Amino acid sequence: MNLSESFTADGFDVCRGVFDIEEIEALRVEADAVAAAAGSACVRHLRSRSQAFEELSTSSRLLGLLPRGLRPVRSILFDKTPDENWPVAWHQDLTIAVAEEQEVPGYGPWSIKDGHNHVQPPLELLAQMMTIRVHLDDTPEANGALRVIPGSHKSGKLSGEAVREIDKAFAVTCECRAGDVLLMSPLIVHASRRSTRPMRRRVIHFEYASEEALDSRLCWLER
Repeated sequence: MNLSESFTADGFDVCRGVFDIEEIEALRVEADAVAAAAGSACVRHLRSRSQAFEELSTSSRLLGLLPRGLRPVRSILFDKTPDENWPVAWHQDLTIAVAEEQEVPGYGPWSIKDGHNHVQPPLELLAQMMTIRVHLDDTPEANGALRVIPGSHKSGKLSGEAVREIDKAFAVTCECRAGDVLLMSPLIVHASRRSTRPMRRRVIHFEYASEEALDSRLCWLER
């Protein structure tokens, strides 16, 4: 698939009605089961916990929204509820999850999240990655919809100070309905507010990259 002009220019795009209500209801049931088993409102390595989400990540429905050659390399369930209602500060998604730490030029700093190795890769890798967010619930502005700064993905990797200083006046709120899919570059500056009218806000987050993009001395954690 060729990416839309708006995605190339802005770093995000909303695809409406990718899944119908029956499909979404089945995904909700699966998401609730996975979250209950994990005992968490933020469940990482989702594909290894659910055959349904493994199949979803590689489905023609989602891969058809992406350029050829990309495959899932990270998967997360976000499950905001009235009791689990957290804001997320402005940031870029600059780290990837890999199987083990190796000293490789251009990769660093390293960190541990949930017991697994994460690292900031070179800009060139992040620039060709894409994120898909499948919305299982309606997500209006009052329910913590993602906010993005259009075009900010073209600024490369920004320092924390640069992110704080970026002009937020042109922020766009990506309001979505259940069944909508949000495409975004991990480099786009984004955030979400605490819900002011909290409801369920389940989102399936898949990150995609090409196998060849990663240095041959490293392996993706989600292979």
